[in-house]
Amino acid sequence: MFVKTFNIGKALKASKVIIKLMSTLLVLVISFYGGAYLFFNSDSYVAAISEATEKKTIIIDAGHGGEDCGAIGVSGIYEKDLNLEISTTLGDILAENGYAVVYTRTEDKLLYAEEENIKGIRKISDLKNRCKIGAEYPSSIFISVHMNSFGDSKYSGLQVYYGLKDGGSLRLAQAVQNSVKSELQESNKRVVKPGENMYILENLENTAILIECGFLSNPEECEKLSQKEYQKQLCFSICCGIIEYMKTSSDN
Repeated sequence: MFVKTFNIGKALKASKVIIKLMSTLLVLVISFYGGAYLFFNSDSYVAAISEATEKKTIIIDAGHGGEDCGAIGVSGIYEKDLNLEISTTLGDILAENGYAVVYTRTEDKLLYAEEENIKGIRKISDLKNRCKIGAEYPSSIFISVHMNSFGDSKYSGLQVYYGLKDGGSLRLAQAVQNSVKSELQESNKRVVKPGENMYILENLENTAILIECGFLSNPEECEKLSQKEYQKQLCFSICCGIIEYMKTSSDN
């Protein structure tokens, strides 16, 4: 029978070595975190983080809301509801990728104050207030989410419009359009267009795009846009385009 002997002297010696090593490690950890605390609370670090966070802020604007339902799908679904669902999903994905997300609305309502609740000016007040949110984050990008509709039900596919006041808007629009085509809609032949006669894209100073996610007048696409899984796929594709734009912008 094999019996393993236990040498107490060696064990004590080994214990002293381990204790010494642990003590050294503890000193190093305290030194590191002490220095780290001073660094992470320095004015230069706070300023750098503030600048980086501001540049990575993305405003997501769910179009329409409240009494303004937007387009009505062939299934009876309201554009305003799909806009909010997709905006929330897109925001969640972007937040998971490290971006600071700001929503223009998270409820079923238009953005006008009580004193602006006058028939005839509610909609223009709503649009102006959305632009004001963009102005509060001048270094952010602004993404307005909408749905398309047309008299002929054969039309389908996502299309992106770009803002007129910032040079990055066109590049962002192209990045998102290309990403959705490669990731989700291979047969999509639509091209980006300037946001002429679109109040938000004509007035925002931010890098800004408006995404027409699809046609609610097309039965097949309307059904897809109503499905949570498709919404996630669509938002992932849009997010990939945004990240690609951010990457190429930082490289320039």
